[in-house]
Amino acid sequence: MQQDGTNSTNFGRMVVLPASFAGNPRHMNQLYQDSMAFVRKFGKPDLFITMTCNPNWPEILHELRRGEETNDRPDLTSRVFSMKLNALLKDILQNGVLGTAVANIHVVEWHKRGLSHGHILIILRSQDQPRDNIEYDRIVCAELPDKSTHPKLYNIVASRMLHGPCGALHPSCACIVNGPCSKGYLKTFQPQTEDSTGSYPTYRRRQDLHPPHVSAAVGNLASELLSCAL
Repeated sequence: MQQDGTNSTNFGRMVVLPASFAGNPRHMNQLYQDSMAFVRKFGKPDLFITMTCNPNWPEILHELRRGEETNDRPDLTSRVFSMKLNALLKDILQNGVLGTAVANIHVVEWHKRGLSHGHILIILRSQDQPRDNIEYDRIVCAELPDKSTHPKLYNIVASRMLHGPCGALHPSCACIVNGPCSKGYLKTFQPQTEDSTGSYPTYRRRQDLHPPHVSAAVGNLASELLSCAL
């Protein structure tokens, strides 16, 4: 009984949502247990791939009405992202561009700015699993593409996949915490991929990719961009 004389047991009733109700704790726990079952049967994941919606995709911009911005149409950005995510999964799972996948797990979340973001875990068959530095370099590239031979790919990487630049020359960047970059940049140049003491390998970042006739100023900028790649 409450102070006003009402009985709190008369207000509503408890409802236990089943696991079929998407997003509730039972559903999330079921998905987690399913994921752990994959790992128990096929082993730990070999590839961790992320994909973020690009608000400047032509498929999005062409469908905007006059005066609209991409953040005004979450329905449009979500649908375009879903189609591109399915295309990526088809390349990985059906076409086997990274090897034959025996199991996969993926989840889609939304960043603070409202853009869809996908996390993908891939378990490859034993003969396709990367086991040495040569296999790492076959799958992962942390270098800028050749602008003369792959201009479109270069523009995509240079505009979407560079961190910073930060470091001593840019101390006001948001990633700078008590001196160094909190994300581990700038990266050192590496002639080949090496296993590091941490959880991530040190990927190949070759310094001699630029022609020798580049001026000192441009060369310094290019080297800084290279060390910020990926």
